[in-house]
Amino acid sequence: MNIIDKQIYNNIELLPLDLQGWNSDSKIFISLIQETNPELIIEVGTWKGRSAINMAKYLKDNKLNCKIICVDTWLGALEFWDKLKHTPERDLLLKNGYPQIYYQFLSNVIHNDVQDYILPFPCTSLIAARYFKNNNIKSKLIYIDASHEYEDVLLDLKYFYNILDSNGVLFGDDINNFPGVKQAVQEFTRENNLKYSIIENNYWVIKQ
Repeated sequence: MNIIDKQIYNNIELLPLDLQGWNSDSKIFISLIQETNPELIIEVGTWKGRSAINMAKYLKDNKLNCKIICVDTWLGALEFWDKLKHTPERDLLLKNGYPQIYYQFLSNVIHNDVQDYILPFPCTSLIAARYFKNNNIKSKLIYIDASHEYEDVLLDLKYFYNILDSNGVLFGDDINNFPGVKQAVQEFTRENNLKYSIIENNYWVIKQ
């Protein structure tokens, strides 16, 4: 019953295209795909899907055999409900008090005709990471862009580094925009004897 496959896109009521997002058009996505040549990309925190769609269009244009799993609750991070709740770009499309932004994501994927490449995994990042580990699913390229709170980012780093394939890359953004992200990345790499680099003054990159 609880299986996510391409059929999720069937018979949905399409919303107009809305690819608003943050830092989704950087060249880093394509360069890391070229570097790692992954068969599976995991994106943790996907919002309306802009970065995933950009990666999927590259995969499609170059006929690469790779899928993208987008992990998100589509319920909003703390900032969406708290200090930044009134910003229009963080509108969760509430219906009877419950976010509907997931359907905007699905609509955007369909509008860009990349249903063969992108599959959503609608649950928390920790449940998803445990699922991947339990089923021996690994990825050479994992993008972390979910909660920006220190504790949440640190847990995402710990859990998803464990499912990173050999010679893989774990990366994310907002290291200079949210103090919690920087603190988590610095602490995680220090405690695990790892190094990270900063690209475009925004993205952090950890390579195995």
